[in-house]
Amino acid sequence: MKRFLTVVFAGILVLGNGHLVSAAVNKDQVLNTAKEYLGTPYAFGGNSVNGFDCSGYTQHVYNKLGVELPRTTLQQAYEGDPVSKSELKTGDLVFFKNTYRNGISHVGIYVGENQFISATNDGVTIASLSNPYWGPKYAGGRRVEDFGDVDKDQLFSDLTEDHVAYDAIKTLTQSEVINGYTDGSFKPSRSITRGQAAALLNNYLKIDSENMSLFSDVSENYRFAQDIASMKEAGIIHGYPDGTFRPKETITRGQMALIIQNAFEIENDIGYVSKTKSGMDKAIVLLSSIDTTNEFEPKHFNSDQDATRADFSIALFNAVENEKQ
Repeated sequence: MKRFLTVVFAGILVLGNGHLVSAAVNKDQVLNTAKEYLGTPYAFGGNSVNGFDCSGYTQHVYNKLGVELPRTTLQQAYEGDPVSKSELKTGDLVFFKNTYRNGISHVGIYVGENQFISATNDGVTIASLSNPYWGPKYAGGRRVEDFGDVDKDQLFSDLTEDHVAYDAIKTLTQSEVINGYTDGSFKPSRSITRGQAAALLNNYLKIDSENMSLFSDVSENYRFAQDIASMKEAGIIHGYPDGTFRPKETITRGQMALIIQNAFEIENDIGYVSKTKSGMDKAIVLLSSIDTTNEFEPKHFNSDQDATRADFSIALFNAVENEKQ
């Protein structure tokens, strides 16, 4: 059973939960993410699910895939490397000229079979590059990321089967809760940030929020804005007294334990937990009580050490599995 509570840490930091970024993002994920917004209406200057313009749409999709793009069509036209029309691959950006203005004026995402998806006056639609309107206006393609096929024999290039977090990462990846990076790696030792923690946890909790203007340092088009807002509104995670969230700030293992305890009501299966223990100490003991990897032994928890992507994966996996019991 999930619980959504507000916990104050050190009198300042209010924590709770936690698209980590994106097994490497592959072309199927690109297609699924891009097509998720089919039919979304057009809005000049729009970059949200309420309405997109062309570059707002491509930026939003790429952000969901863990790839940052600049905001405008002209800026995006200089990203990545040029690619010929005959060499286009799923996920490449395609550009068009002389639509509503002279020069480069429209951008979409190539989806294979000579088709692309983009935000037009008719909303987000799929069209052919040979379309009588778009064909003559085609201006070129750019490859910002190489979204390839999935390597069925290897989960991630930097994750072996004997890694302590392998089973957790594999299960969460198969459940589409967590992904890796576009280069095929997972980077298990990389520290996890507050924004990533919010997104990762919300990939499982799936809490929606309509208000994404909650923190002065989180813009509406920030790739984790929806997740951060959802976690805040649910009372799982708040920001700082100055109105910031600091999404790129790393979290410690102790804070991670609090986050997991706030998002999941973990029962104490190891007996009485002393009332004299701090909230973080209790969270560490409870997280240890459901751990299947022996990674979270309370006496050697290293609560002040940065939590890594592997740490968070294990913690979330344990909480999810415990919730099923």
